[in-house]
Amino acid sequence: MISDQSNRLRDAPRAASTGDVLIVDDTPANLRLLAQMLAENGFQVRPVPDGALALAAVQMEPPDLILLDIRMPEMSGYEVCERLKADPKTADIPIIFISALDAVQDKVKAFAAGGVDYVTKPFRVEEVLARVETHLSLRQLQRRLQDANRRMERELMLAAEVQAGFMPRALPVLPGWDMSVVLRPARETSGDFYDIYHLPDGRVGIVVADVVDKGVGAALFMALSWSLLRTRAAEYPGQPDRVFDAVNHSIQHDTSVLQFVTVFYGILEPATGELLYCNAGHCPGYLFRAGNQQQAEELPPSGAALGLLDGMSWTRESVQLAAGDLLVLYTDGVTEAHNEREDLFDN
Repeated sequence: MISDQSNRLRDAPRAASTGDVLIVDDTPANLRLLAQMLAENGFQVRPVPDGALALAAVQMEPPDLILLDIRMPEMSGYEVCERLKADPKTADIPIIFISALDAVQDKVKAFAAGGVDYVTKPFRVEEVLARVETHLSLRQLQRRLQDANRRMERELMLAAEVQAGFMPRALPVLPGWDMSVVLRPARETSGDFYDIYHLPDGRVGIVVADVVDKGVGAALFMALSWSLLRTRAAEYPGQPDRVFDAVNHSIQHDTSVLQFVTVFYGILEPATGELLYCNAGHCPGYLFRAGNQQQAEELPPSGAALGLLDGMSWTRESVQLAAGDLLVLYTDGVTEAHNEREDLFDN
């Protein structure tokens, strides 16, 4: 039964926001009262008397919220709710059960079916309005959050495309040399990057680097680092230590960022196989000789990461590559990888 509602309906506080509410109840008096109450408070109302019509109405135009009776002929409110929650297009619609069933197991079943709230009959106008208003507000916040997430995803995808544009589209073709690269960012954007390019003196610059951070901030600093390394490499061909000096000075004096980047920078002379390099705090390279593929020579760091401190220095190293040798350069994304058992790959 419905308790005395006429005065409460007239005196009920007006809702702060409106929305489209679908009311499902097989009792005409309940349907009229709920529809009148919500309409007078600025809501768009669609009353239907059974579950089948409710499902049809939702498919035609999904409402912002549903008030749903439980005990109805042919199709119960539980079944209506379960069907709506099983459809991705309607699963997010908040459903408030409104029923004379007051047992705990009935309420538990309603929440298990996907309901967000439960109002018992006879209901109070103020309570129904308050709960409808609350869940519509939550629905609006959820939509704003979803919209913001979609915008962020689009922006991250664009950032990833821009970042990928920094990487070489094709590796240099060097007679007698094979080169290959694999880059798989853990997120949409990354601080890991590589670069391979011809230097003015005919040699080839090889960069493998890792900004010590993740996400968008690392991607922005990666772009800065890439640009500085490219510029300084052209200014100081054949001098990886001078390149690091200049890049580190620019980071320290021309920017206000508090980030740093580890870099392996090698300069290859294709004709002779000589590789000059400096390693600024990066993972050691590994050189596998043609006659001994089971043991590698380590190319360890020759100084600290770029951007840490001003006035640092790096030792220029040299190694001779011969036919059949294999040089492996990588970032800590390899050594910090885990398998299904969470075992660390390590060095």
